[in-house]
Amino acid sequence: MEEMHLHEGISGAERGDVCKLMEETYWLQRHMINATPSPTIADIKTKWPYLFTQRHIYGHFEQLTDKKVLRCLELSIQECGQIIIEFFKSKPTNDDIRSILSRGENDVDAMVIQLLLAHFKEKLDGVFLQADEFATPSDVQHSLNLPESPRLIFLGQSLSNQRWMLSLEGQVVCEGAQPNFITGLAALFASFYNFNLQYQEEAACTLEFVQRRFVDINPERGSKAKKGKVTSKKTGQVVQKKNATVSPPVSSLLRKLADFEWNFV
Repeated sequence: MEEMHLHEGISGAERGDVCKLMEETYWLQRHMINATPSPTIADIKTKWPYLFTQRHIYGHFEQLTDKKVLRCLELSIQECGQIIIEFFKSKPTNDDIRSILSRGENDVDAMVIQLLLAHFKEKLDGVFLQADEFATPSDVQHSLNLPESPRLIFLGQSLSNQRWMLSLEGQVVCEGAQPNFITGLAALFASFYNFNLQYQEEAACTLEFVQRRFVDINPERGSKAKKGKVTSKKTGQVVQKKNATVSPPVSSLLRKLADFEWNFV
């Protein structure tokens, strides 16, 4: 795989033989990722460079969870995105939500996630960062103080229809093939599962909501995740574990939305 990447570069990710090989070597990839002590993202990327392309981030997640992450997000937000917006219009829970609604964001996908972050009192930069429209990965790494936990970086002034990059462990590891919000969100979310990463505390509720409502991954139906905060063995920082039971703020919003949706329909 390393040799193939050396000759073909990142464009080789779309080749049929590469796709077949990535599927066939899935268990070797998992063996490395699950090793103790945990390998660094840089080590994994050296060994499996195509695992950090948009196509194979999605593909690995599907083999791991039996879910097509991009399709799940697209269908779920198409189904309930407008309902979530109408819910917050009728019951804005804080001034940040009112501000987001007043801006009239045209991209429903981006607006929904911003509303969720605001509702849970989580900051935008806990999951998204912005950089210059023409920035290269090297530019981004030099101009932004990239954290260890995953971040989706949009190139431009908005979150909609912009090129994006994904950073892990302080390094840009993927450049999006399609410039829109939902493809970037799918790559970001998949990275937590693909690389055994915990949700950062700064956006834990929003990410859990995405997990449960949009991607339909519910640990109480079988998961290795445990409840609570733990110290990351990679960074030494306290992070939020993907909970085995629904966190109270997420549970509360899910119930309220279910009631609202019933009346809305």
